[in-house]
Amino acid sequence: MTEQLHEMLAFVLENDAGLTPGKSRSVASHFADIKDFLNAKKKDLKNITGVSGRRAINLSEEEISRILEVKKKGCIDKNADVSDNFLSAISRAFTKRQLDMIRSLNLDNLNPNPFLIKTLNLHTPEEVVRLNVYMVATRSIVTSMGFFVERLLLASSKTAERAPRKSGWDLVKTDDKSNVHWIQVKSGPNDMDKDQIVYWSEKIQEKIDGGDKAYIGITYGKRTNNTVTFGIMKQLLPDWELRTLIGRELWDFISDDPKYHTRLFKTLRKAAEQILQTHSICEEIESCIERVRTEFIETYGSGNKGVTKYIDEIF
Repeated sequence: MTEQLHEMLAFVLENDAGLTPGKSRSVASHFADIKDFLNAKKKDLKNITGVSGRRAINLSEEEISRILEVKKKGCIDKNADVSDNFLSAISRAFTKRQLDMIRSLNLDNLNPNPFLIKTLNLHTPEEVVRLNVYMVATRSIVTSMGFFVERLLLASSKTAERAPRKSGWDLVKTDDKSNVHWIQVKSGPNDMDKDQIVYWSEKIQEKIDGGDKAYIGITYGKRTNNTVTFGIMKQLLPDWELRTLIGRELWDFISDDPKYHTRLFKTLRKAAEQILQTHSICEEIESCIERVRTEFIETYGSGNKGVTKYIDEIF
């Protein structure tokens, strides 16, 4: 538990307070529990000492202020446990990265593709910008999802850890009976093709032959979903019901809590509100579209003439 506490605090200090990874770990290791951290005053942060009694880390006034601001903003909830606070911090970091990406978009880094403009019959700056903003935002979010959900799964469990990189698996969990469970995580219910399913069917059988258990874990969905992936699994993955953990099955298994999925979504929603308040990411995307559309018109003009001028100048 102490290790997870220090990992959680270090994550918060790095991502919410902006400390370097090294300083975040050093400061985090000083605290025995959540209450200890929340009760720390400015003078305590100025005098963090090591075992020898010597000053262990030198925090600037600005860094101390940022740590105190993190506590003031409620980034760590005194009424939540370490796991829930970690889930919240991971979710905040993910949402903030997407928000920063959208707010940083401009016409230069958006770089609309002239071939798509013509092929998809886009006539106005509004159409050109809207399509490209959504393409970039969606690509960023989807690309980040795999690592995001893996971190959520790890924070949800006291007995799961990242599998050794050379093994090819994502997670490994040892239960209270010393059974070892290997999990290959997929973000959604339609993320695998035939070749991948055949490959992981063989890998699962290898683990079973070695005395362990193994699964394909899918982070959301139900067995009744009529997806191409599930259809192929039924044909090519022997005993597919026993070799998969789908949706809430995965989260409840990882956490050893049959109602964990309910708690998880409450935590994620609360974390999102800390970054977006009452807005949604769609509202941020719409604001971005309006801002970049204005930039486009100011640079190239409005209507079809503006789009034509843009293509002439970049191609």
